[in-house]
Amino acid sequence: MSSQRRPGAHEARAVREHGDPLLSKILAEALAQTGTEARATHGWHSYPAGLHPDAAAVMLDAFDGPVHDPFCGGGTVLVEARLAGRDCSGTDLSPIATLVSHARTAAAEHAVAMRAMSRHLAEAARRRVDVEVPELCVRWYEPHVAQELGRLRDGIKAVEPGPVQDLLRALLSSIIVKSSFRESDTRNTRTPHHRPPGTTAILFHKKARELARLLEAMPPGPAPRIRLADARKVGPPPGTRLVLTSPPYPGVYDYLPMQQLRYAWLEIDPSPLMGGELGSRREFRSKGRTEALQHWREDNARWIATQAQGLSADGWMAIVVGDGLVGDRLVDALQPTVVAMQEAGLQIVARASADRPDHAREALRIEHLVLAHKP
Repeated sequence: MSSQRRPGAHEARAVREHGDPLLSKILAEALAQTGTEARATHGWHSYPAGLHPDAAAVMLDAFDGPVHDPFCGGGTVLVEARLAGRDCSGTDLSPIATLVSHARTAAAEHAVAMRAMSRHLAEAARRRVDVEVPELCVRWYEPHVAQELGRLRDGIKAVEPGPVQDLLRALLSSIIVKSSFRESDTRNTRTPHHRPPGTTAILFHKKARELARLLEAMPPGPAPRIRLADARKVGPPPGTRLVLTSPPYPGVYDYLPMQQLRYAWLEIDPSPLMGGELGSRREFRSKGRTEALQHWREDNARWIATQAQGLSADGWMAIVVGDGLVGDRLVDALQPTVVAMQEAGLQIVARASADRPDHAREALRIEHLVLAHKP
């Protein structure tokens, strides 16, 4: 299986270890991972602020048994668990997250049908038949690009519901930002550029071939159990021995609005989910630092308690958490997380901390990996 590393994630500086010497060394190794890892399906669909794949691999190698990620995002932990032949599960509040996670860990048996259908859809998308374009999306695309995306959307809707249609929806999701004027997944800046007619459909088929090849190269293993669910209310499946996750950092991102183009094209209404997002930047802006921070602390304690309750006795919980950011002021996420783990009946055994350069603000932000044991 090929592995490609490209510069990307900010390097870890001055990694510090606390607690059990052996376990803190493992945590430090995981936290020190940097760069962009394109092993397996990790690089196939962009997804912001995910746990580093090598960090997940280090942790999975150190702790055995079924693993659960309550903030699975794009599926980093789930992909690594699949590669390691581990029983795994994940939840997320975002339908885009669960769509991408399912696609990145899909069974290879669906790859052939998905690839063949994508070719048919790409050919149809290049025919000049006018279709409806979501109003929100008009300013973000050249007209002919929007039309090709609309034809792909309509063609996918006509496919029989099931695993192949889900993979095709994930394929469409993978090119929505790339073919737009949006600068990136995390930057909403409009940067117009020209994409020749027909190339959006070609890109769709290219991504299908890439995904099929990657899925066929994945080792066989148990399919992850992935659910659209709120981590404050839904815990891990029975028998889970490791909860490994990286929840949203307070005040840093608005994860749900960040996906607005994908929600529009995939015809998903995110409004029922907006109030459930943890520590969103918009909440800190609308409620003010004090009230929003208190709300985040309460939500943080709720999800940790729920996951700890479902964790097997003698199991482990590992949380990657970093400083939040509100305006120019940092938000300490470590102390509330440690307190919440202890109040949930867990015993903190080790921690590693690293300085991450924030080049945009010419400052350092601290990231932590906290490990707790359930007696």
